[in-house]
Amino acid sequence: MNNFHSLPTEDVFKLLKTQSSGLLTEEVELRLKKYGPNKLPDEKKLPLFVLFLRQFKNPLIYILFSAFVISFFTDHYVDAGIILVVILISSVVGFFQEYKANNALEQLKKLVHYKAKVRREGKEVIIPQENVVPGDIVLLMPGDKIPGDGRLIKADNFEVVEASLTGESVPSKKEIRAFEKETPLADRENMVYLGTVVAKGKAEAVIVSTGEKTELGIVAKLVKTAEDSETPLQRQIASFGKMLGIFLVVVNIIIFAVGIITGKPLFEMFLTSVAVVVAAVPEGLLPAMTIILAIGMQKLAKHNGLVRKMLAAETLGSVSVICSDKTGTLTKGEMRVVQIITDSTQVSHDGEKFTETVPINEKASHVTALKIGFLSNNAIVENPNDGFEDWNIVSDSTEKALFLIGYSAGFRKEELEKNEPRIAEIPFDSEYKIMATLHDRKDEKSVTYLKGAPERILDYCSDIDTNGTKKTLTQEKIKEIFRQNKKLTSKGLRVIAVAYKDNDNVIASEDFKRGSLEGFVFVGLVGIKDPLRKEAKETIKQCQAAGIRPIIVTGDHKLTTMAIVSELGMKVDEDNVMEGSQLDLLTDEELQNRVRKMVIFARVEPKHKIRIVSALQKNGESVAMTGDGVNDAPALKKADIGVAVGSGTDVAKEVADLILLDDNFSTILKAVKRGRDTFNNIRKVILYLVTDGFTEIVLVGGSVILGLPLPILPVQILWIKLAESAMPAMALAFDEIDEQVMKDPPRNKNEPIVNKQMKKLIVFYALVMDITLFLLFIAFWKKTGSFDLARTITFVGLGLSSFFYIFAVRGLRIPVYKINPFSNKFLLLSIFSGLVLLLVAVYVPFFNSILHTVPLGLKEWLVLLAFASFSLVVYEIGKKFTLAKT
Repeated sequence: MNNFHSLPTEDVFKLLKTQSSGLLTEEVELRLKKYGPNKLPDEKKLPLFVLFLRQFKNPLIYILFSAFVISFFTDHYVDAGIILVVILISSVVGFFQEYKANNALEQLKKLVHYKAKVRREGKEVIIPQENVVPGDIVLLMPGDKIPGDGRLIKADNFEVVEASLTGESVPSKKEIRAFEKETPLADRENMVYLGTVVAKGKAEAVIVSTGEKTELGIVAKLVKTAEDSETPLQRQIASFGKMLGIFLVVVNIIIFAVGIITGKPLFEMFLTSVAVVVAAVPEGLLPAMTIILAIGMQKLAKHNGLVRKMLAAETLGSVSVICSDKTGTLTKGEMRVVQIITDSTQVSHDGEKFTETVPINEKASHVTALKIGFLSNNAIVENPNDGFEDWNIVSDSTEKALFLIGYSAGFRKEELEKNEPRIAEIPFDSEYKIMATLHDRKDEKSVTYLKGAPERILDYCSDIDTNGTKKTLTQEKIKEIFRQNKKLTSKGLRVIAVAYKDNDNVIASEDFKRGSLEGFVFVGLVGIKDPLRKEAKETIKQCQAAGIRPIIVTGDHKLTTMAIVSELGMKVDEDNVMEGSQLDLLTDEELQNRVRKMVIFARVEPKHKIRIVSALQKNGESVAMTGDGVNDAPALKKADIGVAVGSGTDVAKEVADLILLDDNFSTILKAVKRGRDTFNNIRKVILYLVTDGFTEIVLVGGSVILGLPLPILPVQILWIKLAESAMPAMALAFDEIDEQVMKDPPRNKNEPIVNKQMKKLIVFYALVMDITLFLLFIAFWKKTGSFDLARTITFVGLGLSSFFYIFAVRGLRIPVYKINPFSNKFLLLSIFSGLVLLLVAVYVPFFNSILHTVPLGLKEWLVLLAFASFSLVVYEIGKKFTLAKT
């Protein structure tokens, strides 16, 4: 690509074979054929059947399908049917949740067709943006969207908002001189870029690139080439499914082989092995996990968070680093007056509402400063009949800030201009850096208001205002003003000065010239910046308390960003700040090492953001990238989870996993908490189901290996699974137990979903309860001589105990006595349904013959209730010595 920013305009014309009068029609047609339409390729929408098939890409589905096949070909049609229904329901729920989220995004997008004003064959014409070609001369006015990347050839007080591309909230002030070849993208002030917006002034530019060749097009290509990261939950579920599959195969081979060696019937051992496999497969996990993630999506939507991918509802909970572009995310994305310094007062302002009203003291110097900024101002409200919050104000960012604070202080332009109508104006000029307006006082006198760069304003002043009293502007006062100005600029503020001059007569407009300006009264300095969102500082503090490391990744200037980061309460110095130009000098390995202590990356481009995310991921971090601009999109896609703000660009929203509809940074914190709660609930379901399955494996496997009679039959195992597996597990999805998850550090994304502590708890519970239950089986068998009665005790004991210890599972680190047992109505209903199935199996004669059960008396039920209660105690003891330490 040619470095057009480093070339004089004459060389640009030669390279592009064009001229100031524009291209000829024949040449335009040739270039349209050569370069193609000036548009980016449309993102292909995922077909619905592909979206549906994507739901089956899950190791648990594979295990469930294997269990379905085994059940079907061994004539266990009821179990096969249940497993198939589970697979289909889970996939359909996941499909509709993702479809709804993607459809909601489509509704957010606005279809707008842009036009461009160009000069061709010496005539100015308006054409569709798609028809703009390299070499076209475009004419730019305030409000225009730039139709392509261009080199400026004329610029009159011209400013462009480039936040969507560079991340800078302050409009870029443009000029036409050539710049150094190495000048970073954000500092090429003689260039304009596709998709950015004209804020002020007029200009002409020669288009140097269109479509995919523009900076925006390059970003779009980066988005396509950036790979979608597999989420931590996807990796953990895949690992869990693989380990579970291997475990079941090995265990069942052992059980089957030992059974045959010890003389048990071949068909009985085959059925037992099948029953153990089907019993151990946690088919309740898939629908429960789907429901948990769907509930997470819905609850986030209520907090203005649109989750586009179901797994993202959990992934935020594992985030250890948030890379945030400050503009529009941590800050409001537009300039506001935050400080006024005069000879008598210093007034700080939060950028929201002015607390004083003008009638308090109209002569106060800071009130005079507000009045000058409000009257010497060309801001226009396009929709004055709408509410103040909905106003669309046409102006540059500085004048808008001055207008808003003046209005909030109580000034009304119509009233002020009735008393002091404007006679003449000296427009702001980038060379002289001042603006002056002349106003009639209707008493044969007039007043001149002046605003601009402090060093220029002071050149015109001889006095200083102190609450309406004029005093001589001494050298000491001037030094103090410069000291205050330096202090404000070091905080990242844009500073302007204001002054006035009372004229003894009405000056004719033709005599009002820059050369006649002298003898002004200096009023004060006005500090303007893009202020923090109200909740940003507290949110950053809470993120740090939750072990999440925020990193600011922005296209803005280093000093401005450092000031904002300091205001957020984060410690920052030169050692933990890096600019894009410095990053370019580092290898990937060096960046991976340096990124560990970085707080700010400033003046970065899209390619840098992807490298930063990659370096963090190589260090084992789970990375969330937040942003709103086109420049954020590739990194949003590369990150473990991409978070786009609702007011951001469509490109950013298309690749994001989560969209903040209210642009509120605190919504991210709510999403992180919801993500951690979601993962906790998934772990509870797994803990419940795996404990249940492992208990049955140990009970059956232990009896086979020891050469003892089977304490429970295959058909009884399958009936228990029907009673106490899927329904109670899915009910856990609706739990809302506050386990203070935001006080924990982020979990290691490589940590297995069933960690060591959970394994210890499962083994401890299974051994204690299985030994106890087996002893009950032996005791009843020896006492009564009835295998059916003894096996009925084992059968009911397994089912009943699971209905008790599930209450302990509800709180991973909270004792059961601190949890309201009636807060989850779905759980109570599922337990009631399970109990009914157990009672049917025990007391209905038809099922007695099928399941080989017998009716139980009061004494047996008392023993079983004691056993079930003991299971709750054992589980709580296990929690105390395992999970409580995590």
